[in-house]
Amino acid sequence: MILFGDFLTIFSGTDFTVAELKRFYYSIKKSVILRSLGKRSWPDLFKIEESCQWPVLQKIDDPDLPIYKGADRELLAKFTRTIREEAYLRSRKGSTDKVRYWSLLQSLIGDRIDLFIHIFGFSQDDLVHCRHVMERYEKILENKKRDRKKVMQIGIGAGAATLAGAAAFWYFSKKDKA
Repeated sequence: MILFGDFLTIFSGTDFTVAELKRFYYSIKKSVILRSLGKRSWPDLFKIEESCQWPVLQKIDDPDLPIYKGADRELLAKFTRTIREEAYLRSRKGSTDKVRYWSLLQSLIGDRIDLFIHIFGFSQDDLVHCRHVMERYEKILENKKRDRKKVMQIGIGAGAATLAGAAAFWYFSKKDKA
């Protein structure tokens, strides 16, 4: 994968801050990792794209920018097309059916992640590393889900015990009065 220093060199002379570029750069790897988790990671992907990637992407949709000097023209055309399509989709968000909007946005982001893999020069080792991180993250999510289920069972058990105690109290209080 391209190093952050090299990435900054490509963007030298632009009006981006180092902080913006840093968020953008590191969000790319996180996007690749999250996408491999499947459906349950899409809400996180949408948030990352909205907060870290879209602010940069909407400023670099012109294929004639100096940052694209020497870039593969076909790859560049596909990349800028996804940006323009997303801008159009976002402009029509209010008039587009919600399900259609989110599925189209998901498709565009998925296509762009594939392009990022090529643009950022992800090697096979980088992809294997992303897969290992994804597997660790998946285990963490499974553990959280299991722990949440235990807490719910304990809570339901405690609630049932409290309810049984209240019912017994009510029964005995009525029995004593009779």
